[in-house]
Amino acid sequence: MRKEINKGRRDALKTAGLFMAAVVGTSIINKLGAVPAVAEQNQQKPRIIRKAVYVPKNCKIHKQIAAKTKNPEQCNLCVEDCPKKCISAVEVKGGKGLKEPKLSEDLCIGCGRCLRVCPEDPKGWEIWDRTNNKKLM
Repeated sequence: MRKEINKGRRDALKTAGLFMAAVVGTSIINKLGAVPAVAEQNQQKPRIIRKAVYVPKNCKIHKQIAAKTKNPEQCNLCVEDCPKKCISAVEVKGGKGLKEPKLSEDLCIGCGRCLRVCPEDPKGWEIWDRTNNKKLM
């Protein structure tokens, strides 16, 4: 009977400690050493860095160059639609005045608008998780 009462008190103190951690914050509680589990839960996870990646072989411009189209069309929807203006048009060598998209990765926020406006299938853009080096879209 006495062990059950002590167990009940310990559980109540544990619950009170968790409540204190939630209300006061973990910094004070960690200094007291009351709730070590809360400190482990609040460790920051690595931030996923999403970046756009240009895939030339899937782009309309490069498909026209490869097919040696007589009257190639300029697309550049991705250049026009980028909210951060991190995609610019650069002239392609041997492309009859065509301009291809060039990405400035340091400005890219990984929003995926370039991917959504790309008329080609497969898309000329992919979104990658640069933290884990995995393709997202």
